[in-house]
Amino acid sequence: MLVDTATAALAGPLVVAGAAKLAAPPDRLDWPIRTGPLRPPWGPRLTGVAEAAAAAAIVAVPGRPAPLVALLAYLALTAVAFGLRGTRCACFGLARLASVGRAHIGVNAAAALVAAVALAAGPGSEPLVRAATGTGAAAVTLAVVVLLDRRARRAERTPAAAPCDRTISGVRMYVTDGCPSCRALKQLLETVEPARREAVVAIPVERGAKLPAPVTGMGVPCAVGVDESGEPVCSPVEGIGAVKALVDGIAVRTSPGARGREDARVR
Repeated sequence: MLVDTATAALAGPLVVAGAAKLAAPPDRLDWPIRTGPLRPPWGPRLTGVAEAAAAAAIVAVPGRPAPLVALLAYLALTAVAFGLRGTRCACFGLARLASVGRAHIGVNAAAALVAAVALAAGPGSEPLVRAATGTGAAAVTLAVVVLLDRRARRAERTPAAAPCDRTISGVRMYVTDGCPSCRALKQLLETVEPARREAVVAIPVERGAKLPAPVTGMGVPCAVGVDESGEPVCSPVEGIGAVKALVDGIAVRTSPGARGREDARVR
Protein backbone atom coordinates (compact mmCIF):
# COMPACT_ATOMS: atom_id res chain seq x y z
CA MET A 1 0.00 0.00 0.00
CA LEU A 2 2.83 2.40 0.83
CA VAL A 3 4.41 1.83 -2.58
CA ASP A 4 1.10 2.53 -4.32
CA THR A 5 0.57 5.70 -2.29
CA ALA A 6 4.06 7.06 -2.95
CA THR A 7 3.89 6.24 -6.65
CA ALA A 8 0.43 7.68 -7.24
CA ALA A 9 1.25 10.89 -5.36
CA LEU A 10 3.77 11.66 -8.10
CA ALA A 11 0.97 11.68 -10.69
CA GLY A 12 -0.79 14.68 -9.12
CA PRO A 13 1.62 17.44 -10.21
CA LEU A 14 1.94 15.87 -13.67
CA VAL A 15 -1.78 15.82 -14.40
CA VAL A 16 -2.23 19.43 -13.22
CA ALA A 17 0.78 20.62 -15.22
CA GLY A 18 -0.35 18.77 -18.33
CA ALA A 19 -3.94 20.00 -18.13
CA ALA A 20 -2.79 23.58 -17.55
CA LYS A 21 -0.60 23.55 -20.66
CA LEU A 22 -3.36 22.03 -22.79
CA ALA A 23 -5.92 24.56 -21.56
CA ALA A 24 -3.75 27.66 -22.09
CA PRO A 25 -3.65 29.40 -25.49
CA PRO A 26 -0.07 28.88 -26.77
CA ASP A 27 0.31 32.56 -27.71
CA ARG A 28 -0.31 33.58 -24.10
CA LEU A 29 2.19 31.17 -22.58
CA ASP A 30 5.62 32.46 -21.63
CA TRP A 31 7.11 29.32 -23.16
CA PRO A 32 10.89 29.18 -22.66
CA ILE A 33 11.74 26.86 -25.58
CA ARG A 34 11.99 28.72 -28.88
CA THR A 35 13.64 26.19 -31.21
CA GLY A 36 13.26 22.52 -32.07
CA PRO A 37 10.18 20.29 -31.96
CA LEU A 38 9.02 21.74 -28.63
CA ARG A 39 8.88 25.34 -29.81
CA PRO A 40 5.50 27.15 -29.83
CA PRO A 41 2.74 26.62 -30.72
CA TRP A 42 3.02 22.82 -30.59
CA GLY A 43 5.62 22.55 -27.84
CA PRO A 44 3.26 23.33 -24.95
CA ARG A 45 0.63 20.98 -26.38
CA LEU A 46 3.04 18.09 -26.84
CA THR A 47 4.50 18.59 -23.38
CA GLY A 48 1.03 18.74 -21.84
CA VAL A 49 -0.03 15.53 -23.57
CA ALA A 50 3.15 13.78 -22.42
CA GLU A 51 2.65 14.86 -18.81
CA ALA A 52 -1.00 13.85 -18.78
CA ALA A 53 -0.18 10.48 -20.36
CA ALA A 54 2.58 9.87 -17.81
CA ALA A 55 0.19 10.69 -14.96
CA ALA A 56 -2.41 8.28 -16.33
CA ALA A 57 0.18 5.52 -16.68
CA ILE A 58 1.45 6.05 -13.14
CA VAL A 59 -2.06 5.57 -11.75
CA ALA A 60 -3.39 2.89 -14.10
CA VAL A 61 -0.46 0.63 -14.97
CA PRO A 62 0.14 -2.09 -12.34
CA GLY A 63 3.48 -3.22 -11.03
CA ARG A 64 6.94 -1.76 -11.50
CA PRO A 65 6.24 0.06 -14.81
CA ALA A 66 4.33 2.76 -12.89
CA PRO A 67 7.22 3.96 -10.71
CA LEU A 68 9.53 3.52 -13.70
CA VAL A 69 7.40 5.97 -15.71
CA ALA A 70 7.44 8.38 -12.77
CA LEU A 71 11.21 8.07 -12.45
CA LEU A 72 11.80 8.79 -16.14
CA ALA A 73 9.34 11.69 -16.12
CA TYR A 74 10.88 13.42 -13.13
CA LEU A 75 14.44 12.82 -14.27
CA ALA A 76 13.49 14.52 -17.54
CA LEU A 77 11.86 17.41 -15.68
CA THR A 78 14.94 17.79 -13.47
CA ALA A 79 17.18 18.04 -16.54
CA VAL A 80 14.83 20.53 -18.20
CA ALA A 81 14.66 22.68 -15.06
CA PHE A 82 18.45 22.71 -14.86
CA GLY A 83 18.73 23.77 -18.50
CA LEU A 84 16.07 26.48 -18.21
CA ARG A 85 17.09 27.96 -14.86
CA GLY A 86 16.60 31.71 -14.75
CA THR A 87 13.67 31.70 -17.21
CA ARG A 88 10.01 32.23 -16.41
CA CYS A 89 8.27 29.08 -15.23
CA ALA A 90 5.53 27.88 -17.57
CA CYS A 91 5.26 24.60 -15.65
CA PHE A 92 1.59 25.14 -14.85
CA GLY A 93 0.41 27.05 -17.89
CA LEU A 94 -0.55 30.66 -17.27
CA ALA A 95 0.07 30.51 -13.52
CA ARG A 96 2.54 33.18 -12.44
CA LEU A 97 5.17 31.23 -10.54
CA ALA A 98 8.74 31.98 -9.59
CA SER A 99 11.47 31.78 -12.20
CA VAL A 100 13.01 28.37 -12.72
CA GLY A 101 15.70 27.90 -10.10
CA ARG A 102 17.11 25.61 -7.46
CA ALA A 103 13.69 24.97 -5.93
CA HIS A 104 12.34 23.59 -9.22
CA ILE A 105 15.41 21.41 -9.69
CA GLY A 106 15.30 20.19 -6.10
CA VAL A 107 11.59 19.32 -6.10
CA ASN A 108 11.84 17.35 -9.35
CA ALA A 109 14.98 15.57 -8.17
CA ALA A 110 13.26 14.65 -4.89
CA ALA A 111 10.28 13.27 -6.82
CA ALA A 112 12.66 11.20 -8.96
CA LEU A 113 14.24 9.85 -5.78
CA VAL A 114 10.82 8.84 -4.41
CA ALA A 115 10.07 7.07 -7.69
CA ALA A 116 13.40 5.25 -7.55
CA VAL A 117 12.71 4.05 -4.01
CA ALA A 118 9.22 2.87 -5.03
CA LEU A 119 10.69 1.06 -8.02
CA ALA A 120 13.23 -0.72 -5.82
CA ALA A 121 10.64 -1.58 -3.16
CA GLY A 122 8.64 -3.77 -5.50
CA PRO A 123 5.36 -3.69 -7.41
CA GLY A 124 2.19 -2.31 -5.91
CA SER A 125 -1.19 -3.85 -6.70
CA GLU A 126 -3.91 -1.63 -5.24
CA PRO A 127 -5.55 0.39 -8.03
CA LEU A 128 -8.11 2.04 -5.76
CA VAL A 129 -5.37 3.34 -3.48
CA ARG A 130 -3.53 4.74 -6.49
CA ALA A 131 -6.65 6.40 -7.87
CA ALA A 132 -7.55 8.00 -4.55
CA THR A 133 -3.99 9.15 -3.85
CA GLY A 134 -3.51 10.51 -7.36
CA THR A 135 -6.75 12.49 -7.13
CA GLY A 136 -5.79 13.88 -3.74
CA ALA A 137 -2.30 14.84 -4.91
CA ALA A 138 -3.76 16.61 -7.95
CA ALA A 139 -6.16 18.56 -5.73
CA VAL A 140 -3.36 19.63 -3.39
CA THR A 141 -1.15 20.63 -6.32
CA LEU A 142 -3.94 22.67 -7.89
CA ALA A 143 -4.64 24.45 -4.60
CA VAL A 144 -0.97 25.37 -4.13
CA VAL A 145 -0.62 26.61 -7.72
CA VAL A 146 -3.77 28.75 -7.47
CA LEU A 147 -2.57 30.22 -4.17
CA LEU A 148 0.86 31.10 -5.54
CA ASP A 149 -0.64 32.50 -8.74
CA ARG A 150 -3.03 34.77 -6.85
CA ARG A 151 -0.25 36.00 -4.61
CA ALA A 152 1.93 36.80 -7.63
CA ARG A 153 -0.88 38.62 -9.42
CA ARG A 154 -1.57 40.74 -6.34
CA ALA A 155 2.11 41.60 -6.14
CA GLU A 156 2.14 42.65 -9.80
CA ARG A 157 -0.93 44.84 -9.37
CA THR A 158 0.44 46.49 -6.24
CA PRO A 159 3.58 48.45 -7.04
CA ALA A 160 6.01 48.23 -4.17
CA ALA A 161 8.12 51.31 -3.69
CA ALA A 162 11.70 50.24 -3.09
CA PRO A 163 13.27 51.87 -0.05
CA CYS A 164 15.76 54.08 -1.88
CA ASP A 165 17.09 57.52 -1.04
CA ARG A 166 19.14 57.87 -4.22
CA THR A 167 18.11 59.85 -7.29
CA ILE A 168 17.11 57.58 -10.18
CA SER A 169 18.01 59.12 -13.53
CA GLY A 170 17.19 56.15 -15.73
CA VAL A 171 16.11 52.53 -15.77
CA ARG A 172 17.65 49.47 -17.38
CA MET A 173 14.83 47.06 -18.18
CA TYR A 174 15.52 43.43 -19.15
CA VAL A 175 13.00 41.72 -21.43
CA THR A 176 12.73 38.61 -23.59
CA ASP A 177 11.13 38.19 -27.00
CA GLY A 178 7.83 36.32 -26.80
CA CYS A 179 7.32 37.11 -23.12
CA PRO A 180 3.64 38.09 -22.55
CA SER A 181 4.50 39.97 -19.34
CA CYS A 182 7.19 41.91 -21.20
CA ARG A 183 4.73 42.89 -23.93
CA ALA A 184 2.18 43.99 -21.34
CA LEU A 185 4.80 46.07 -19.54
CA LYS A 186 5.89 47.78 -22.76
CA GLN A 187 2.28 48.69 -23.50
CA LEU A 188 1.88 50.03 -19.97
CA LEU A 189 4.98 52.18 -20.31
CA GLU A 190 3.45 53.84 -23.36
CA THR A 191 1.22 55.71 -20.90
CA VAL A 192 4.21 57.07 -18.95
CA GLU A 193 5.34 60.69 -19.27
CA PRO A 194 7.64 60.97 -22.33
CA ALA A 195 10.58 62.31 -20.30
CA ARG A 196 10.53 59.22 -18.11
CA ARG A 197 9.88 56.86 -21.01
CA GLU A 198 12.94 58.21 -22.81
CA ALA A 199 15.06 57.41 -19.74
CA VAL A 200 14.17 53.70 -20.00
CA VAL A 201 16.38 51.38 -22.01
CA ALA A 202 14.98 47.93 -22.83
CA ILE A 203 17.74 45.33 -22.99
CA PRO A 204 16.77 42.13 -24.85
CA VAL A 205 17.88 38.88 -23.24
CA GLU A 206 18.01 35.48 -24.90
CA ARG A 207 15.79 32.86 -23.30
CA GLY A 208 17.76 30.76 -20.87
CA ALA A 209 20.65 33.24 -20.76
CA LYS A 210 21.99 34.24 -17.37
CA LEU A 211 21.06 37.80 -16.48
CA PRO A 212 23.92 40.12 -15.53
CA ALA A 213 24.44 41.59 -12.09
CA PRO A 214 22.59 43.06 -10.27
CA VAL A 215 19.53 41.26 -11.71
CA THR A 216 21.13 37.79 -11.73
CA GLY A 217 18.63 35.11 -10.76
CA MET A 218 15.56 37.22 -11.53
CA GLY A 219 12.95 36.53 -14.18
CA VAL A 220 11.86 38.89 -16.91
CA PRO A 221 10.67 41.55 -16.95
CA CYS A 222 13.04 42.99 -14.39
CA ALA A 223 14.84 46.30 -14.06
CA VAL A 224 17.32 48.33 -12.08
CA GLY A 225 17.53 52.08 -11.59
CA VAL A 226 20.71 53.94 -12.53
CA ASP A 227 22.17 57.31 -11.59
CA GLU A 228 23.48 60.03 -13.90
CA SER A 229 26.74 58.15 -14.45
CA GLY A 230 24.88 55.00 -15.47
CA GLU A 231 25.74 53.12 -12.27
CA PRO A 232 23.01 50.95 -10.68
CA VAL A 233 21.33 52.43 -7.62
CA CYS A 234 19.05 50.75 -5.09
CA SER A 235 17.70 47.22 -5.37
CA PRO A 236 16.59 45.69 -8.70
CA VAL A 237 12.92 44.81 -9.12
CA GLU A 238 10.96 42.10 -10.93
CA GLY A 239 7.43 42.02 -12.36
CA ILE A 240 5.15 44.42 -14.19
CA GLY A 241 4.00 46.45 -11.20
CA ALA A 242 7.42 46.80 -9.61
CA VAL A 243 9.13 47.86 -12.85
CA LYS A 244 6.36 50.38 -13.57
CA ALA A 245 6.80 51.82 -10.06
CA LEU A 246 10.56 52.11 -10.65
CA VAL A 247 9.98 53.99 -13.91
CA ASP A 248 7.52 56.30 -12.16
CA GLY A 249 10.31 57.13 -9.70
CA ILE A 250 12.68 58.48 -12.36
CA ALA A 251 13.67 62.05 -11.50
CA VAL A 252 12.46 64.30 -14.32
CA ARG A 253 14.43 67.48 -14.82
CA THR A 254 13.15 70.81 -16.01
CA SER A 255 14.12 72.38 -19.31
CA PRO A 256 17.34 74.04 -18.09
CA GLY A 257 18.65 70.60 -17.19
CA ALA A 258 17.44 68.84 -20.30
CA ARG A 259 20.95 68.43 -21.67
CA GLY A 260 22.05 66.83 -18.43
CA ARG A 261 19.19 64.39 -18.65
CA GLU A 262 20.19 63.38 -22.15
CA ASP A 263 23.79 62.86 -21.00
CA ALA A 264 22.56 60.66 -18.18
CA ARG A 265 20.55 58.31 -20.38
CA VAL A 266 21.50 54.67 -20.17
CA ARG A 267 23.35 53.31 -23.16
